[in-house]
Amino acid sequence: MPRPWSLFDFLLVFLGGLLGSGLFLGLGTLLGGEELTLVLALAGQYIGHLLVLWALSRRRADLGFNVLGSDARYLGAGLLLQLGLAVLFLPLSELLLPDGNSAQEVSNAIAGLETTPARIIAVLTAVVVAPVTEELTFRGVLLKVFEKRGRRATIVVTSLVFAAFHMLGLPADQFLQAAAIVVPTIFIVGVVLAWVTLRAGRLGPAIFIHSGFNLLAALVLLIPSELLEPIR
Repeated sequence: MPRPWSLFDFLLVFLGGLLGSGLFLGLGTLLGGEELTLVLALAGQYIGHLLVLWALSRRRADLGFNVLGSDARYLGAGLLLQLGLAVLFLPLSELLLPDGNSAQEVSNAIAGLETTPARIIAVLTAVVVAPVTEELTFRGVLLKVFEKRGRRATIVVTSLVFAAFHMLGLPADQFLQAAAIVVPTIFIVGVVLAWVTLRAGRLGPAIFIHSGFNLLAALVLLIPSELLEPIR
């Protein structure tokens, strides 16, 4: 009989990501090149998560990783969610981060990528690998851990942890300002994704919403800055 998922399993998945990121960061440093190091560290984090998830899932309960072709329609919902939250938090962003930088260091780093291979890897990681991995981790493992405590508690707790996870990439010199933007934004995203997952009983819709949300952000980040000058 499959074992239920536990909070310890979630921590193992989290640590797997840290280990994977560290290993690939070291590999990128040995091979040379700042851009290569960045994309390898980013990809390594998710590879580490996925390897631990794969190892644990063989003896654990099903996480609901069921994706249907019809789930693609949720991609648009993710795009609208990103656009809506960007507009909602724009005044706060301009107040707290008047320099125009993103609230997350990894976003600023991705925006600075110049080579085509690095940009392609970054987009694929953000739009495909990250949504699948994070949904398996947060709306999969973590949701399974808390779902017996009630729908409302499950949505709130998993969304808070999801938001806290994204605080790891905040700039140290503007941590409080960035946290004031990122935490409520990601919490709202987490609430939407958890609610959709509980309603559907599987991860497919949430994965596509997450993918659409990241897609718009990635495209905006990778638009050459000179093209944005006339808009500013």
